[in-house]
Amino acid sequence: MSESFSQFIKFTYTILSLKGIPRSKSWIINLHHIVSIEANAENDLKIFLMNNQIISISLGRDMSSEEIMNDILSLSAEGRNYSVYKIDSFERK
Repeated sequence: MSESFSQFIKFTYTILSLKGIPRSKSWIINLHHIVSIEANAENDLKIFLMNNQIISISLGRDMSSEEIMNDILSLSAEGRNYSVYKIDSFERK
C-alpha cells in the first residue's frame, strides 16, 4: 500500500465547556498558503498566511515549537496532525 500525503496539516486542540468537559476542535492549514512562521521561548507558534491571516498557537509542554516550525517550513509536515494546548487567536492583518 502506498502512502499519500495531503498538502494540509491539522492542529487539533481542546476547549473546555463551562462545565469543564473537553471538546476537541481542529484547524486545517494549507502548507502552500504559509508565508512565514515564528516560534518563541514560550513554546508558541505564530503562522502568517498569504491571505493576510495570522494564527497564534500555544503548544503543549511535550511538543517543540522549533521542531514543528521546521517540519512545516520543509514541507515534511504534510498530512500530519498536531495536538496543541489551544489556538490563541486568529486574525486578519
